[in-house]
Amino acid sequence: MKRKTRLLLERSVNSLVLGIELFNRPSDRGRVESVVMLLDHSFEMLLKSAIFEKTGRIRAPRERFNYTFDKCIDICRSRLGALSDDEALILQNLNGFRDAATHDVLIIDEGLLYSHVQSAVNISAKMLKEVFRRSLASVLPKRILPVTAMVPQDIQILVSTDLESIRSMLSGKHRREDEAEARLRAYQVMEKNLRVMQGESGKRCSPQQLIQRMKKGEWRTALPMVAGLVQATPGGIPISIHVTKSQGIPVRIDKDAPQTIAFRYIRPEDKYPHLTSELAVKLDISTNKVVGLAKLLGLKGNDDYHMTMRIGKTSNVHRYSHKALQLLDVAIKKDGLDALWQLAKTGQKKDTTSYELMTESEHMETKIEGKSEERSAEALVA
Repeated sequence: MKRKTRLLLERSVNSLVLGIELFNRPSDRGRVESVVMLLDHSFEMLLKSAIFEKTGRIRAPRERFNYTFDKCIDICRSRLGALSDDEALILQNLNGFRDAATHDVLIIDEGLLYSHVQSAVNISAKMLKEVFRRSLASVLPKRILPVTAMVPQDIQILVSTDLESIRSMLSGKHRREDEAEARLRAYQVMEKNLRVMQGESGKRCSPQQLIQRMKKGEWRTALPMVAGLVQATPGGIPISIHVTKSQGIPVRIDKDAPQTIAFRYIRPEDKYPHLTSELAVKLDISTNKVVGLAKLLGLKGNDDYHMTMRIGKTSNVHRYSHKALQLLDVAIKKDGLDALWQLAKTGQKKDTTSYELMTESEHMETKIEGKSEERSAEALVA
């Protein structure tokens, strides 16, 4: 290892350990600002140490200053292959949080902070192992996560709850716009980074415009990219505990649990791939009946099934998930299209708990089995 690399790596590890220490301390005084600043510095040093070790430089010829944080991310992702796209986004978010905390007021939800810190630790561990053949366990105490009064939530529930809380600040007689703006700042950072990554064009909202749009409508319209957050395979405590009558309380390590990031991003179109017209074709019914059945079964406004996307300044488009398609298909097969349509025309609502839907894993197994049967049939024909 080069001497300069060793110095950079030492600073990276120091900032990472201090950031983790501050994240875990009971006091909240200056905690968020300190954590994001230290983690941001840790990764700038880590990325530069990797680049210097591989290329021998962290500054362009005839330039006064070293590579910027964004330049380091780009080199590690595209040239060195040390970062995935999702990992790069996490680091860009942390860098944006650091800028917001340094130059303005940043208020960030505890669950969102935890997700980024957990991801940061995992990314550090991965890079140390893959680039430098070092273990993060050699510089951190061998302890389990600290005792907490709050279990980390699913990322979609976390974000939705937080943004609805922000919306409530903007209504009523006692509006708290300054606090709402500070809490929205982290989501603005994430929205901007997602737009850049996905090549989305269009002018971004100013903080004031975002607040106005939050007041008027559903937050997914104001922050459509953030609406694409999904939970990854659990990356926190990789231990599962269950109780059985015969075996007491077995505890096992889930080898598949540790992941590099605590959550990943998808486009809204990936989570809600079906337009109304496409549902009609798949179900072999009219678009008018799709709209009626969606209203009957309460699909609209339910994050599991539906989202409204803004197209242009005034137009909206409705998109539906695979789960919505599955629910409509099961309902039609069980109760019959004519019976459901009669209920829909009278404006009634129908409870969907009686319909048994496949879980995501069962759905994937069915698709795999179907493909296997197709291949077997092709082999027989051949």
